[in-house]
Amino acid sequence: MDPAPLAVTRDSRITLAVPTRDRPDLVARFLVPGLIDVTARGFAAVVVDQTAGDETRALVEPIEGVRYLRSPPPLSRGRNVAVEAAATPLLAFTDDDVAFDGGWLERVAEAFTAPETGAVCGRARTPEGELLPGRPAGTYRWPANPFGLGSGFNVAFRLAALAVAGPFDEELGAGARFRSAEDSDMLYRILRAGWTVVCSDDLDIVHHDQRSGGGLVRLHHGYGLGAGAQTAKHVLSGDRTAGRIALAQALRHFGWAARSLATFRPGAARLQLVYVRGLLRGFRERRAQRA
Repeated sequence: MDPAPLAVTRDSRITLAVPTRDRPDLVARFLVPGLIDVTARGFAAVVVDQTAGDETRALVEPIEGVRYLRSPPPLSRGRNVAVEAAATPLLAFTDDDVAFDGGWLERVAEAFTAPETGAVCGRARTPEGELLPGRPAGTYRWPANPFGLGSGFNVAFRLAALAVAGPFDEELGAGARFRSAEDSDMLYRILRAGWTVVCSDDLDIVHHDQRSGGGLVRLHHGYGLGAGAQTAKHVLSGDRTAGRIALAQALRHFGWAARSLATFRPGAARLQLVYVRGLLRGFRERRAQRA
């Protein structure tokens, strides 16, 4: 007679949240193995499905320890649904095209050592092992630049900090009018509320989002669009620091473009200029929207 399986002791520190939309193939390839590992180690997980069909539900709902929820787009709304569903003090976000394991989530929870840490940001590697650009490891405080500080595919929050900062801005992020920056906007608001953000090189995951050509150009334009919209929102509320940070960010991208041209890399220069153009457009359109 086979012995009864050992009961899994549930970890009460952190929940993993993964919003997903219309990508059941990626869910099956990357997310399902990660969820199985995470929940087997005792962690809770929430999948917020913004897909019209039931393919994703059939993949993740049978996994013990996973709570399956539905939400309409955009991505930022899915993030808010996950925040409302979380029953642990910490909440980590990743994407459906990321490879991770329970050891990563364990290290994320352990990174919240200081009570004033409101968010923790990890890094990403390509499938070939190359470390993608990111901010140097360390502790960041207001008024740190939130752009590039962290990304929604590898970021975790203390729920107490989210309660102070408020919900994710549902006009920002994938599927919204302004196609990015719901993560940087949240980090900015957490910093401004007096919390710190910790960046670590020990929390890397593998990101399988491989875009090139026109897709990469559209991606950088979307990054700038969200950054500009985020900035306009805060500037219109009287926050001049947000404007100074965005100006410095634009000048930094102009500098990167100039260095790229000087080293005969016109493609890299184009991406920097596309970002700045998106930033200006996002700022202008959000300001007109709020006028």
